[in-house]
Amino acid sequence: MAKIKLRYVDEYIDRTGKLRRYFRKGGKRIGPLTGEPGSEEFMAAYAAYLAEKPAAAKVTQHADSLGKLIIDFYGSRFYTDLKPSSRQLYKYALEPIAKAHGHRSASTMPTEAAEKIINQIGAEKPGMANLTRAVLRRLFQFAIKTKRRKDNPMVGIDPFKVGEHHTWTDAELKQFEDKWRLGTRQRLAYALLLYTSQRVGDVAKMSRADVADGLIHVVQQKTGADLWVPIHPELQRAMKAYPAKGLTLVGDANGRPLKRPALSALMRSAIRSAGLSSRCVSHGLRKASMRRLAEADSTTNQIASVSGHKTLKEVERYTKAANQKKMARQAMDKLPNRNGKTA
Repeated sequence: MAKIKLRYVDEYIDRTGKLRRYFRKGGKRIGPLTGEPGSEEFMAAYAAYLAEKPAAAKVTQHADSLGKLIIDFYGSRFYTDLKPSSRQLYKYALEPIAKAHGHRSASTMPTEAAEKIINQIGAEKPGMANLTRAVLRRLFQFAIKTKRRKDNPMVGIDPFKVGEHHTWTDAELKQFEDKWRLGTRQRLAYALLLYTSQRVGDVAKMSRADVADGLIHVVQQKTGADLWVPIHPELQRAMKAYPAKGLTLVGDANGRPLKRPALSALMRSAIRSAGLSSRCVSHGLRKASMRRLAEADSTTNQIASVSGHKTLKEVERYTKAANQKKMARQAMDKLPNRNGKTA
């Protein structure tokens, strides 16, 4: 088999005997290249580095800068051993930090300065602040391991309180369906989210090749769970009503694949057009699906087999809520009505 040769690819065997590859240009190591050369994962990273360097590499860095620490972190096992989806999440948090604060000293940054950075983010985006806090804590663990610091300035910084995603009610589900009828792309996206119980990113990846024997095959990005989800009749109707375009089950107007942000944007627009509250978000459909499964007497394990949860704590909460409603109805049914009879 011919060996693929690409410019700017630097490879070597590390001290553990593992082959590692990096994108190096202008005498600088830009970032890691994971997967085999020619694979989708490898070529996507290679193309991204060719198109544009990470923000951390754009700022002139000195040896002790936070930006240099981030670049070195990208080349470390702290980062390269992460799953591809986790690496994307880390970069999502680190790139804005590198751009805004890459010039700062990594070795002398006090907790007060680190907390100020997190608080600035949290003033508008508490969820993003919590993600950045967790990622920076990991970054400074790397700094300690490489002898750049003796302490972790992120220790002791409290997370922001973030509310849970709202679980759509049946009335809200009906309101959306009344606005977006079968045959629309919005209804298909909604049905895929509601009737597969999957996260937005996993729904965006679903392709026609994943459908077999009345099931949709899903390998969850977040957990790695390998699932086969039965296609509910309502989902089947939505899939049949929307004209087949492209390889993915739901793409853009021309059938081209959508990434998670684009699918989220499609749903946000559709939700607004349906006149629903801003509390109704795409992830709430996953929660609504689990709620309805619980109310239909599905067991905790049965719900987890659809949702892909590895721990049952979250699933048990929905089951408990559904059982409470059922038992409350049973209790009220025992009360006599005005005619002296049970309800």
